Amino acid sequence: MDIVLQSNSRNILIDILKVIASLLVVAFHCNFLYDHNKFVNYLFFKGIFRPVIPFFFCVSGFFLYTVFQKGHVTFWAKRVAILYVVWMLVFSYFWVTPNYNNPFKLLLNIVIGFNHLWYVASLLVGGLLLYAVRKLSNKTLLIGAIILYCIGYFIQMLGDLKLVTEPEILVKLVNFTPTHRNFLLFDLPFLALGYMIRRSNFHKQLHRKHVIGLLILSLVLLTIESLFHYYYNIDRSLSIICLSCFIAAPVLLLSTFSFSVTSRLDSKLLSLYSIAIYLVHPLIVFIIRYFVTLESISLTLTAIILSIVASYFLIQLNKKLKYIL
Repeated sequence: MDIVLQSNSRNILIDILKVIASLLVVAFHCNFLYDHNKFVNYLFFKGIFRPVIPFFFCVSGFFLYTVFQKGHVTFWAKRVAILYVVWMLVFSYFWVTPNYNNPFKLLLNIVIGFNHLWYVASLLVGGLLLYAVRKLSNKTLLIGAIILYCIGYFIQMLGDLKLVTEPEILVKLVNFTPTHRNFLLFDLPFLALGYMIRRSNFHKQLHRKHVIGLLILSLVLLTIESLFHYYYNIDRSLSIICLSCFIAAPVLLLSTFSFSVTSRLDSKLLSLYSIAIYLVHPLIVFIIRYFVTLESISLTLTAIILSIVASYFLIQLNKKLKYIL
């Protein structure tokens, strides 16, 4: 979900993958296949599909290069900020009601973002930070991205493997997701990767056979890491730091330029659908669960269909308001 200024010439495959990625996020939040085969659910939705969110950030970084070059960073930042405020208001019932007498938790939700909206908040700050360091060389940016990402992974594993047992405040800190999944340790590295790919035109230099090889390597590494986490009973989510994602996410972006796709689909419309589905689907899932109890496959299919329908109306509404997508 790249929240950037739309370009008249976009790679249609990027937007197709973004829509697919958004649908995978819906499936993850519906625990697809969990009540049928927990291992398969874990392997795919807590393992192999985890480059989904990093891919979104890489795509955003790729297009932010043009935003920076054209001097549109202020407009971009205002657009993302407005989007964040609007959707925080849409979901306000879910984070205000349970915390109305707890100012600290209210403030925490506002700063970090409720539920899936952490992505928008993190993108805003991470994008501005990338703008601040945009003149650094690709080598420096890459080394910095690797270091930051490894720091985040190290902090995460301290909690996952229970390597920190005291004091209690430190245990809570390393197990607190925003400690390692934040704009600095998670968002910025992937934004920087996408930005560097565009700035160096690396996406135009790789031969298709090399990209295919990297895709296979990424799949193997993701599978191995997923099996490792499953063996140690480590809980995962699509947005938790995964070492393999550092390779897989930019490779997915590169692959969109290695395979030609002929389509009459509207690239901008696909992009809007990917954003709308991502933003609205938690509300759809909540409404479904409020009225009926469905097993994971039925819940996923229902949520996907209703999210697409809701996205259609959001896109129509956005033509008049211009603030919701």
